[in-house]
Amino acid sequence: MSAKTFSEDHRVVYYETNVTGVIGIGRLVDLMILVSGDQSDSLGVTDQKLSELGLGWVVTQHVMDITRLPHANEVVTISTKAQEYNRFFCYRDFWVTDQEGQQLVKMHSVFVLMDRTKRKIVRLPQEIIAPYESEYTKKIERLAAPQPVNDATASKKYRVRFMDIDGNHHVNNVHYFDWMLDALPADFLLNHRLTKMNIQYRQEVYYGATVSSQVELDQDELITKHVITTEDEKNCNAECHWEKISD
Repeated sequence: MSAKTFSEDHRVVYYETNVTGVIGIGRLVDLMILVSGDQSDSLGVTDQKLSELGLGWVVTQHVMDITRLPHANEVVTISTKAQEYNRFFCYRDFWVTDQEGQQLVKMHSVFVLMDRTKRKIVRLPQEIIAPYESEYTKKIERLAAPQPVNDATASKKYRVRFMDIDGNHHVNNVHYFDWMLDALPADFLLNHRLTKMNIQYRQEVYYGATVSSQVELDQDELITKHVITTEDEKNCNAECHWEKISD
């Protein structure tokens, strides 16, 4: 049995792009998650149904390969399927293609179901996972963890706002992308293109917290390492690979 694939077209609008004219990586991930949510709705696994069960989906890791990011006014197709699952983890793939069918971005993600009251992960109920026709596997994926920040070259602090909080009552994962990349120098962001990203979520961040975004920039290897912390707790870390934009 093959997992069901679901696709939607999207036209990139100007307010989804940054100063370089391409969509921000956080905005694109937001759109991919939206498409997975639309697939869930189409299969009857709605947010309302999950809420009635006291559950909510939570992402623990994204691993991305980026050929290029879509530009303003470009129409792309965003596709996804919940490829495999085991007792606690669901492994979902996403891919973004242009109108010629060329793959622009591929993302592999790990999801868990969270008990919203106990704030603990739960086993995946068959009534929730069966509609996706995903393949059951006994193995647990051991994705590589992002390299840690050992010697931060820059840091910034942010206050978590009310509008940063999602329906699971913690910071929406997309905000981490903005916090992490904003710690990099503007000149670096203007002259380099993101090619790979591995982001791992560890602990939830809640309303009112002050987060610190630290980055370690390796100019020779064009690798940046990122960590988001609240007080002494590591909440999220990431590893990004870049290439210089040709003149």
